[in-house]
Amino acid sequence: MHHKIEEKNAFTLAEVLITLGIIGVVAAMTMPTLINNTKKQELVAKYKKVYAEISQAYLMAQNNNGGTIEGLCTSANDYITLFSKYLKNVQTCETSDKNPYCFTRSFKTLDGRVINSDPGATLTTTDGATLLFYHISSSCKGTTELNKAIGCARIRADINGTKMPNTVGYDIFDFYLTQYGVIPRGHEDTTATVDSVSGWGRGITILTTGKIDY
Repeated sequence: MHHKIEEKNAFTLAEVLITLGIIGVVAAMTMPTLINNTKKQELVAKYKKVYAEISQAYLMAQNNNGGTIEGLCTSANDYITLFSKYLKNVQTCETSDKNPYCFTRSFKTLDGRVINSDPGATLTTTDGATLLFYHISSSCKGTTELNKAIGCARIRADINGTKMPNTVGYDIFDFYLTQYGVIPRGHEDTTATVDSVSGWGRGITILTTGKIDY
């Protein structure tokens, strides 16, 4: 009596190599997108943290001065002195320093235009964000880049320091210190529109959507 020998199916070496090749191609196609999305989410988290830190420091400065920062600062250097009290362990760089270029020397707008930074008063947080202060009005009634006479100062933030991409809308953003609090550029009280090709108005969308989708 003959017993039927059961045949076992198995992958050939060629089939295994082809499968691995396909997996490699798919991985090569998807990995850059995954890495890019991860980097964007990291920038979103950094942006929100910088905004929260600036806002908290501003509120503490207000509370310690009768509910306003009017009259506290007459120059950019005054702002780094003020904020250094509430942002702990920061490194400062004043306009009077011999090498006051402590901010990213140049960066790009979202549409590719190169901007050279002016020297100015900066402080660097423990997380590596660099904040460049620009004085607008001691009475907090300035209108520079604002639709209302509410401006005290502007803070230009490089949320990851000198690291790339050094691009507006990704890691370069503006915030305004106003009579009513800290507002991102792109807010309805600022002159920059949310969809501006330069990217200056993108900060407000990051706060509302929680993502960089461009």
